[in-house]
Amino acid sequence: MVPAWSAIALLLVSPAPGRGSPERVDLAATAQRLDTLYVRIAGHRAERQAAELINYHRVEGGVARCMWAAGRPFRARPFASGYDEFTDADLGFGSGRGSVADSITDRGRSIILHQVAAARLAPTGVLDSWGPTRPADVATLNRCTAPYQHQLYLGVDPPAGVYPLSGFPGLLDAAERDPAVIAAMRPYRACMKNRYGYDVAERTDFLFQPRISYRDAPRDGRPPAAAWTRGVRRIHAAFDADVACRLPAYRIALRLIAARLPAWERRHRKEIDAVRAAWKQRVAQARHLPRTIS
Repeated sequence: MVPAWSAIALLLVSPAPGRGSPERVDLAATAQRLDTLYVRIAGHRAERQAAELINYHRVEGGVARCMWAAGRPFRARPFASGYDEFTDADLGFGSGRGSVADSITDRGRSIILHQVAAARLAPTGVLDSWGPTRPADVATLNRCTAPYQHQLYLGVDPPAGVYPLSGFPGLLDAAERDPAVIAAMRPYRACMKNRYGYDVAERTDFLFQPRISYRDAPRDGRPPAAAWTRGVRRIHAAFDADVACRLPAYRIALRLIAARLPAWERRHRKEIDAVRAAWKQRVAQARHLPRTIS
C-alpha cells in the first residue's frame, strides 16, 4: 500500500508522454501550481471569511430587520466563520472534489476540519436553523426567511465566474477523458476490493460517506470521543487506499495537466483577473462590518 502522506515522494519527477528521451516532469510542483491557482480562483481563507461576513449581514441581518419591523422577537446571533480551522493550504484543488487529479496528500483532512468547525459552531446556535420560535411567530419567520430560501448565513457566495473556472474547464475534463487515464483507472475497483477490502461502486460516495460526527470532535480542551478517533482512522485508511489504487491514473493525468496548464491559464487570464478583483472587493467591503446585528 502507498499511503497518501508518503506517496508524494514518488511524484517528484515522472517521464512526460512523448517520443524520444523522456522529459522529466515535476508532478509535485504541478500539483502545487494547481492548488495555488485553484485558491486564487475559489478564494483564500480570508476572502472566504469576508464573503461569509457579508452573507451574515445580508441573511441574518435581513431576517432580523424583517422580524423587528413586524414587531416580532428575534435574537440575531453573532457572526461565526466556518473557516477558522482552515489555512489556505487546506483549500487547494482536489480537497473534496472526487476527481482523478485529486490531492494525494489531503487524506480527508477537509472532511475532518469541517466537522471540527461544526463542533465549534454548534454552541453558538448557528447550526440549529433559526432557533426556538413561538408558534405565533412561525408564519412571520417563514415570510422573513423566504427571500433567502430559508437558508442560514453560513456558506460562501463567490463572485461571478468562480464556479465554472474552479472546475478548470477544458483542462481537467480533457485529462480525465484521456484514453490512457481511463485505462489506468480501470483496475481501480478491483484494486480497492482485492487489496483493501473496499467494495467501491461509486468513488465519491465511498470517499465522502459519513464516518465522523462533530458531536464526537475535540473541543475547548475536551478530548475526542472514541468514535471520533475510530472514524478519523477509517477516513485515513479509505483515502490512503484510494491514493494507492488511483496513483497510476493520477500520474498520467498530472503529466497531461502539466503540459496544458500554462496555456489554460493564459487563455483564462482575463477571467482570473476579474475574479481576483472581485475577491479583493469582498475583503474591502467586509473590512469594517461589525460581527453582530443590532
